Amino acid sequence: MKTVSVLVLAIALMAATVTNIFEDLSVSEDDAKENIVSSFGGGLISTSYEVLKKAKSLPVEMRVAGTRQLIRFAKEYSKTPEFQKKYTKWRNERLGYRQKRKLGIPNPMKMIDNAVDKQLNKADDEKKYPSDSKELIKQRLKAFLDISATVDFDAQLNGSMFANPEYESKSGEWKMCFRAGKAVIQAAREEAQAWLKELE
Repeated sequence: MKTVSVLVLAIALMAATVTNIFEDLSVSEDDAKENIVSSFGGGLISTSYEVLKKAKSLPVEMRVAGTRQLIRFAKEYSKTPEFQKKYTKWRNERLGYRQKRKLGIPNPMKMIDNAVDKQLNKADDEKKYPSDSKELIKQRLKAFLDISATVDFDAQLNGSMFANPEYESKSGEWKMCFRAGKAVIQAAREEAQAWLKELE
């Protein structure tokens, strides 16, 4: 289920200190903003293995504090015109709008196809990627809260596999929540609930 977005990004990064999350993880604010746009849009995580490795080495208290900081940073950034502009661009690219050939010359057939598809699939497009970024954020927050509420943090592992075969079939987001740990997820859930309340 590719719907958990920036909350999964926050968990994956495991965050860092309250004082300087970006410096601690060697991530620039610009890179963080790009990740926020793509994570909200596609519900996928876009970050390097080195960042994840560094984040996982931090003490739990720092991960919890950093998770809160990263989610709050995402919330504030999502209110900016820059975020909406970048999200709109990302959305148009994913939906195939404004396609061009490599030389930058519009492809007439693609333009016609897109115009027809846009009319026929407008409702589907809006449901998949709402034009209003606030609606998308609400979807992602709700999805995170739904998934994270089902995680069994007492699940047993046999090596890197779950002892319970049912858990092995769970989504990547569910497993990521499990690996993040109860304290980090609880902090992320509290931040998500507060954010959702502001949006509704």
